[in-house]
Amino acid sequence: MTLSLLFLGFAVCRAQESVFLEAFQYDQRIHDFGTILEKDGKVSHTFTFTNKSNEVVVINDVNAWCGCTTAQFSKEPVRPGKTTRVTLTYNPDHRPGKFSKEAVLMLNGGKYYTRIWVKGNVVGMNHPVTEDHPYAYGEGLYMSHQVLPFPAMKVGEEKTIRLLIANDTQRPMVIEFLRRPDNQVLQMPRRLELKPGERTKVYARYKAVKEYPYRRYINVVPRVNGKELKPLKIVWNSSPKPSNSKHQNP
Repeated sequence: MTLSLLFLGFAVCRAQESVFLEAFQYDQRIHDFGTILEKDGKVSHTFTFTNKSNEVVVINDVNAWCGCTTAQFSKEPVRPGKTTRVTLTYNPDHRPGKFSKEAVLMLNGGKYYTRIWVKGNVVGMNHPVTEDHPYAYGEGLYMSHQVLPFPAMKVGEEKTIRLLIANDTQRPMVIEFLRRPDNQVLQMPRRLELKPGERTKVYARYKAVKEYPYRRYINVVPRVNGKELKPLKIVWNSSPKPSNSKHQNP
């Protein structure tokens, strides 16, 4: 279990053991940012809390768990009748679409808690093609991999690898994927048509049908608008045990 999951589990348990402090009143429970643009960067909102209880309240922590949401707050004691503020900041970078993020305020050492939310809808932006498609194949074709590495597999086992593909030109692109040799077990598209500037993803699937004592590979050569480009190599070893044999073609 990862450290973040352990922290999340601990925080949830503390919230379950704690008592919701209704007297620590927020000015609003949910703030809706509405529609925001990813290109404009982070957005923030400040909530105001009024202590209407009969005891001093201290905010010990504000747990948002997701790294996209951060909180700023004061740990100064809030006396009865006084106010304090908590600012939540949401980072929309690479997060297009609707979001709803909860933040749990742990109060008085975990004795109490309260909750607030921010939500909205992010309009995404086009990032540079090389950010997610770092390999240039020529003719404006970019892909996320130069090699698709399938792990060792037992007979009957199947694995899938995602491949991102981009047309970074202002013209339509017809891509034919030529297999050399023509492996029939590999499942992936043999032909794609991309609009100008279009980006897409495909999946390569391979099911081990036989054990081999050596590493195997094929070259998948993209032919863009009739022109052959450098190959995408696909490698796998269907044997579950390491082998000292030399690498060989299928």
